[in-house]
Amino acid sequence: MKKLLLVIAILAMAALPSFAQFPVTAPYLIDYFSNNPGPGGAADQTIRLVNVGAFGTPLTSPVGDICANVYVFDANQEMVACCSCRVTPNGLLTLSVANGLTNNPVTSVVPVNGAVKIISTQAGAKCTPLTYNAGIAPSLVGWASHIETSGGTAPGTFIAVSELLGWPVVPEAAGGSEAAFLPQACQFAQYLGSNKGVCACK
Repeated sequence: MKKLLLVIAILAMAALPSFAQFPVTAPYLIDYFSNNPGPGGAADQTIRLVNVGAFGTPLTSPVGDICANVYVFDANQEMVACCSCRVTPNGLLTLSVANGLTNNPVTSVVPVNGAVKIISTQAGAKCTPLTYNAGIAPSLVGWASHIETSGGTAPGTFIAVSELLGWPVVPEAAGGSEAAFLPQACQFAQYLGSNKGVCACK
């Protein structure tokens, strides 16, 4: 019986590292926006990101700083803007969908609906969405508000808040990956845009 308990204890200890390595947060966060009124509209949607401080505390900043690479897509799956925002350890970054992420689209058409993808990367001297250094985890957690509409007998508009969907790794697909595609698409959008296609960290 003692030997059996010893074996169980050893197996349990061996399993601990695998649990510890599973990220509490993820380098790849996904959100959506809908009913976007555009810049200056009556309502706005926000994405709030928190650097959990896994790579340092405010006392060691910029060591623990994180770059949030933000890529904005319209309903046709076309990238319309991108940017990279620095988030200090235990810091809060609030992004405005109407006035920061979609107000300067490369197409000059503000998207009403779309998707936002955020990749966490370790901060260097400058944050840029044109590079990707394999992502890091854990690093960022996030929440977003959404403008929702209801129909039926009581139509109306309301704000809903949800946690950002996170993946432990940036998806890899046969023949390509988001890790390579997102910076390339961002570079192409900003090249075509001539000062358009750049979102704002505010």
